[in-house]
Amino acid sequence: MERLFCCELRLAAVLWLSTLAWAQGPALPTIQDTIYRADGTPAAGTVLMSWPSFTTAEGDPVAAGTQSVAIGTGGAFTTQLVPNVGATPAGTYYTVVFQLDDGTVRTEYWAVPTTSPATLAQVRMMPGAGPTNLVATQQYVNAAVANRALDASVVHLAGGETISGTKQFAVPPALPAPVGPGDAANKGYVDTAVQNVGAGNFVAKAGDTMTGPLTLPGEPGRMKLAEDRLTALEKNDIRRSVYDRIVNATIAFAISAAIAMHERLGIR
Repeated sequence: MERLFCCELRLAAVLWLSTLAWAQGPALPTIQDTIYRADGTPAAGTVLMSWPSFTTAEGDPVAAGTQSVAIGTGGAFTTQLVPNVGATPAGTYYTVVFQLDDGTVRTEYWAVPTTSPATLAQVRMMPGAGPTNLVATQQYVNAAVANRALDASVVHLAGGETISGTKQFAVPPALPAPVGPGDAANKGYVDTAVQNVGAGNFVAKAGDTMTGPLTLPGEPGRMKLAEDRLTALEKNDIRRSVYDRIVNATIAFAISAAIAMHERLGIR
């Protein structure tokens, strides 16, 4: 009986502690400060706070809601809010509207840390009129740029840069018309440059077959050499023929002269 009672007591204690832990919920840091008007006098009025649903960095779910706090004597302000720094979704903030008794209305945005107490300067993201003017927390910025490349390791759209290594393109890159001698040429530039160069068919230098008549503007190189050689030989033949004729004429003259002298002198 005593054992049963002890077990029931222990079970009740565990259930009570669990209920107490569940009832405690997330931590509620205190935001405490003094609010002044622009002229330096303590403000009076009401501070309206609203927030969307989010999950804290510790994993506690928080439902969307609102809260209204009256500004105390001498501008004293105190409230408690669940920390939203590092919450999910990223960029969750409290929208805070100051409605002062002199008609002044001011809206600002808060990022509540886990430290307590915190001043307005510590929670204020930026006084402004809309989310586009918000100053992001360090955690939000770090998460936003975690998967971004470093500026020094990427190719930019403008400016001169040197790219190392081999790059392969899934589609041919579009190139402008080249200007400098070292510029890459696009297909259109090359097609235009060669459209009037070497039009027609050709005979290869190293072995080829040609059919049909060939009209040349002049004698080919080897034909010219052969023609020059023939011309030289013809000139030599002409010189040799003249020389032979002169020799033959001289011999005939000498023989005729000898015969004539022989007859005159009566030499027998």
